[in-house]
Amino acid sequence: MLRLQHRVCLISLTLVAAACAPAPVRGSGGPTVTLVPWPSPTRTTPRSTTVPTVAATIRPGPTATPFKHIVAQNETLLGIAALYGVSLDSLMALNPGLNPFVLSIGQELLIPGPEGTPIGALIPTPTPIPLTLYPPACYRQPAGGLRCLTAIHNPTSQDLENLEVEFSLTDSSGKVVQSARVFPPLNRLVAGGTLPVAAAFPAAAVPGASVAAVVLAVIPARQVEGRYFEAHIERGTEERQEGGRSWLVAGTIEAPAEAPELNRTVILLTAFDDQDQVVGFTEWEADPALKPGETRDFALRVFSLGPEIARVALSSESYALNEPAS
Repeated sequence: MLRLQHRVCLISLTLVAAACAPAPVRGSGGPTVTLVPWPSPTRTTPRSTTVPTVAATIRPGPTATPFKHIVAQNETLLGIAALYGVSLDSLMALNPGLNPFVLSIGQELLIPGPEGTPIGALIPTPTPIPLTLYPPACYRQPAGGLRCLTAIHNPTSQDLENLEVEFSLTDSSGKVVQSARVFPPLNRLVAGGTLPVAAAFPAAAVPGASVAAVVLAVIPARQVEGRYFEAHIERGTEERQEGGRSWLVAGTIEAPAEAPELNRTVILLTAFDDQDQVVGFTEWEADPALKPGETRDFALRVFSLGPEIARVALSSESYALNEPAS
């Protein structure tokens, strides 16, 4: 479990978008923080605020008549299946010829379920899931624009997945001028674990702008043992470089021999400052996908967006797209 010692706000999540609204930000949600210029190693974080409780839930199973889903930006097939409570197998069976790794914005997918029924009608009584959302920080980039970071901690004993976070930039009057919905680098947020998440804003920020982050969606992970597999990582080279501005980690990763054919294996390298605040992260993905028992070399270099890096954490995720037969 990654340790983060900053002041936090506790929230609960729902599959429908929900916003917290601490002052002074209006119309967005979550903690706010004053933007800092690149490459200043300092930033200002706000007073923590307790935000309203909303809810997340497991979706029910499919029914006979299909209806359509229009693919939005950053959506994955796994996330769409979880959204409607259907298996990946049934989703792919209803969409023959679908490439599960290449989805296009605006693409239509048939979803098993009552035709025309609002998604809210498919949701049972929600069960709250408490999460810890840490105050975000934004950094100006040398090429222009901003990159904003935050972290989400799962204090429960339940693994979670399909986390979605929204960052919003607001001007001095509290008006939202830019927003971005993003996903963490790993799909699964393990019990007791923490994941970083980032958003990029290409345009220059309004002077005096602030940033807010809010968790829009998350669901309990189901059939974890049949879909997620633990790869073995051996660290080799590890170097703190450029006076703490970057950190290099290299080594090997071995896919579990007992796993089925894996669809995706990702290594995540997260950088923290001396206050245990996330200041950067980077990913390595096995391409082509690892075969059961295969060992492969990797090398990752993470750069800090602001303060010097005090430590790094390495984690990985391997999963199979096809779910085990029930």
